[in-house]
Amino acid sequence: MKSFKFSTMKFLKLLSFLAVICLINSCSKDVMLEPQNDDSSISGDLLKSGKMSLNIAVVSDIHYLAASLLRNDAANGAAFQNYLAADPKLIEYSIPILDKVVSELEREKPDILLIPGDLTKDGEKLSHLAVAKILHRLACEGIKVFVIPGNHDINNPQSKGYRGQNSYETGTVSPERFAAIYDEFGYRNAKYRDPHSLSYICQVKRDLWILGIDDCKYDQNIGATVPEVSGKIRSETMHWIKDKMKNAKKEKITVLAMMHHGIMEHYNGQEQLDPGYVVDDWQSVAPELMEAGIQVFFTGHYHANDITELQSNGKTLYDIQTGSLVSTPSPYRLIKYSGNALNISTAHVESIHARIPNGLSFVDYSTLFHQQHFDGYFGYYLQLKGLDGSTAAYFAPRFRNAIMAHYAGDEKITGDEQLEVNELLGVSEELWGAVMTLWTDLPPIDNELRLELN
Repeated sequence: MKSFKFSTMKFLKLLSFLAVICLINSCSKDVMLEPQNDDSSISGDLLKSGKMSLNIAVVSDIHYLAASLLRNDAANGAAFQNYLAADPKLIEYSIPILDKVVSELEREKPDILLIPGDLTKDGEKLSHLAVAKILHRLACEGIKVFVIPGNHDINNPQSKGYRGQNSYETGTVSPERFAAIYDEFGYRNAKYRDPHSLSYICQVKRDLWILGIDDCKYDQNIGATVPEVSGKIRSETMHWIKDKMKNAKKEKITVLAMMHHGIMEHYNGQEQLDPGYVVDDWQSVAPELMEAGIQVFFTGHYHANDITELQSNGKTLYDIQTGSLVSTPSPYRLIKYSGNALNISTAHVESIHARIPNGLSFVDYSTLFHQQHFDGYFGYYLQLKGLDGSTAAYFAPRFRNAIMAHYAGDEKITGDEQLEVNELLGVSEELWGAVMTLWTDLPPIDNELRLELN
C-alpha cells in the first residue's frame, strides 16, 4: 500500500479547511458575530420557496431564566418570592413552558417566528445565551426567527440569580452584545439596519418586509437601580422608518412591523391607569406610521392577548398584542398570511414537562398562581388608594378577575360579576371605572380574527 507523507504545515492547512467546511454545513452555531452597522447589508429574499402564503407564529414576553440562576430551592426562597409578589409571573416554569412551545413550533413548522421582546427575565447574559441556543433549534428546522429587545433585556440593573433564600447580581448585556447573541435572528440578514437603534428590516419575500422596531430606553438603565419600563421611538429612528417606508410604497411592498410596546391603547385610559405600556406620544406616532404605510404592528409588553385598531383618513392600523408565555393563559399566535389577509388564531400552553405542586394540571396551577398573586398585588394597590386592609382584600378579586380576563382576550363580563363590581360604586367611582375599562373589550375581537390588508 502506498504511503503518504504530510508536512506539519500541510496537515494544519487541511484541518483548517475541514473545520471551515464543517462550520458551513453544521447547524450548530458557536461563533458570535458583531452586528453590522451598514445601512444596507444584504438584499434578496430570505424565503426562496416562492410560496403564495406564509405561516407566521408570534411568541412574546418569554421571560426565560436560565436553570443555573435558580438553585438550592431558590424558587421557594424569600428573595425570589418577593420578586414574584411585586411582578407575578411563572418564571419558575419558564424553561419547560418555552420548551413546550418550541416543540409545538417544530411540529407546526411556520415559515416565520416573531418575538417582540422580553426574551429574558431581567436581561441575564446566561438567559440570553440559553434562549439563543433554543431558537437555533427552530432555525435548524428552516424557520426564520426575528427578535427585538424588550424593556427587560438590555442593561438591566435587576439582572439577578437566585440561590436559596438570597439573590445575587449576574451579568447583563449591552445593545451591541444583544445584537451579537441574536445575530442570526434578524440582524445578520437585515436588508437595512438603523444606525441609531437595534431596529432593522428583513426582506422575507419580494413583496414582504419584516420591520423590527427597537423602542426601549435601555440607555436610561445605566446607573439606575430599577429598569425603565416605558418605550419611545427615537426621532432618528422615526426618520429612518419613514425613509424606508417610502421605498416600500414605491415597490408595493407590504410591511409587517413588530415592537415591544403597544402602538396604541388596548383599553380606554391605559396610559393613565398603567403608564409605560404604550409607546410615548402614541397619539401622534401611531397616525404618522399609519400614514407612512404600516398597517400591522405585532407587540407584547402588557402580557395581554388583545387586538385594537386605529382608523383615520380611510386607513386602519392594527395593534396585534400577544400575551406572555409566563402569564395566564400562556398564549401564542399562529397566523396564515395569504392574499394580503391575516388569518389569526391563538394557541395556548396547556401542559408542560415539569412537576407541578399538589398534582395540579399546568392550567389549574397557572390560574391559581395568578389568582393568589394578583389578590395580594391588588390588595396592596387598593390600600395605597386609601382603602383599609379588609375592604382592599374584599375588592381585590374584582380587579384580579378583570386583569385575567383582559390577559385572555375577548373579555366579556357576566351578570354576577357585574353585580360584584358595581359594589365598588359605593366606595369609589374611579376604582369602579378602572375595573370596568379592563372588562370593556375594544374592537376588533382578540383571539380568532381575519384581517384584510390594503
